[in-house]
Amino acid sequence: MPQPEETIAADIERLGWIAISVRDIDPPFLYTVGLMQTFDHPEAIVFGLEPNAAHSILAVVVANLRTGRRYKEAGEYEDVLDGYPISVRLVHPLWHEHYFGYAMGFCREIGRIGGLQAIQLFWPDRHGRSPFESNCDLDTYRCQPRLDLPPAPSEQREMESEW
Repeated sequence: MPQPEETIAADIERLGWIAISVRDIDPPFLYTVGLMQTFDHPEAIVFGLEPNAAHSILAVVVANLRTGRRYKEAGEYEDVLDGYPISVRLVHPLWHEHYFGYAMGFCREIGRIGGLQAIQLFWPDRHGRSPFESNCDLDTYRCQPRLDLPPAPSEQREMESEW
């Protein structure tokens, strides 16, 4: 029976990328594997949405990557959600091992150990406000943790005890 890394590598070879859904923690999230290999672009992660909604956002990003669009720079992008901007931030490397396990495994599989790069996509509240704005809806803010910031010392200790 193939190992998960072999299955992931075969799917990425065939499709260009895959999405990994993590639903057993709060908030749930979906992240990509294969963007680095296929598009020379950081992997992407989205928190707090139902899997289909999160996958739709990632699919638009990938479709845009296929046309040469890039989301490597922190900022707001208008071309992903109809009528609303998404915010993009680079994920701090201390979060990689905690949230991007299969992506890290794939990097090892293709000989890019330690080479993972990732961005986080933040979706706005129903009024179009980013989680970075002070008047953003509290529920929208709470379900999108800030991976662009390093973990607090207590979070880092907790993560290290999990490993």
